[in-house]
Amino acid sequence: MRLPVVTAILLASLASASPQAAAQRMGIEWPDREAIEHFLREAKITERKKLGEGITNPEKVTLALDGVFGNAIFKKVDKDHDSWRNEVAAYELDKVLGLGMVPPTVPRSVKGRKGCLQLWVTGTVMANFEGEFPDVEKWHEQVSVMWLFDDLIANIDRHLKNAMVSPDHQLLLIDNSKTFRYQKTLLNDLNGAGTGTHAKFWNVAYDDARESYETRYPASLIERLRRVSEDEIEKAIKPYIWGQNRGQVLERRELILRRLDEVGRDALRPDEPPARAPSRGAH
Repeated sequence: MRLPVVTAILLASLASASPQAAAQRMGIEWPDREAIEHFLREAKITERKKLGEGITNPEKVTLALDGVFGNAIFKKVDKDHDSWRNEVAAYELDKVLGLGMVPPTVPRSVKGRKGCLQLWVTGTVMANFEGEFPDVEKWHEQVSVMWLFDDLIANIDRHLKNAMVSPDHQLLLIDNSKTFRYQKTLLNDLNGAGTGTHAKFWNVAYDDARESYETRYPASLIERLRRVSEDEIEKAIKPYIWGQNRGQVLERRELILRRLDEVGRDALRPDEPPARAPSRGAH
């Protein structure tokens, strides 16, 4: 299988083009997603390099297939509630909901060690981001969706170093290994609690008197969350999430929808979200 031209351009740009140029070439959300997944599964690993950050000992790998080169992160941690399997499940559930926020991630064995490969993406981690957003409301909506998604997957580890701002101000969700726990409550209750971390995500000054940050969501996303079948969710995460932890995803979805019903239409943005065009290149 040869990679489509668009995907070859995308992956070749990882090593040579600027993030802005990559974004201009792509123009839509994760184009040729299946071909990118194929590349991650089948490309030859030509180089491995340990990364200095994180306790999961991730590695940056260089990939080559049919004359196309690209980079990915290889994670092999596999402990209770901290596993590469959760990374893949988060991506598969992102696909079901059509978020496009979790970079393409596939299971992959390297030298006999099971793990996952995630496409290497360009951006600045929130901990280091000091810029401004050209469309603040759009950014707030993306952060709202992040909090909702983290409630759905029971993510206890969304700190300022595992969410990135792409050069075109898209929110990218990396490091999803500490997720899919046996969690019966909503961690964010759909609104971000008034903390310094949430203020940084919200791109405002921290105010310790502030109790929460009002969240708003694309109506199309909430409709999708309502209509997606249990079978679709089960199929997406079953290979990676087992037992009660898998069932809890469905229960947390009901809690989220119940909370949305309580808030009413004020929580929804009626117009369709614009096409996302995250840039790719390097963490």
